[in-house]
Amino acid sequence: MITGDHVRELLNREDDAVLVLLHGRAEVVPAPELDSEHCRGALPVVSGHDLRERLNADRSASSDPEAVAAALDTTVREQGG
Repeated sequence: MITGDHVRELLNREDDAVLVLLHGRAEVVPAPELDSEHCRGALPVVSGHDLRERLNADRSASSDPEAVAAALDTTVREQGG
């Protein structure tokens, strides 16, 4: 389950981080780690960069991390993640 804590961590990281689903759990990892053994089989959900762009471009998008997390979680579930 994606939580507001995941969203806050993703948005506050200074490195190139990505929210992924890994072994049934959401996790924020540095983008270069996506090719590592640790992240084998991970499903990328959104990068911090992309999420910041989406939130800046869509003024109707909520700035509430819990609401953003719920929307991301719903999208992932609808896609079978």
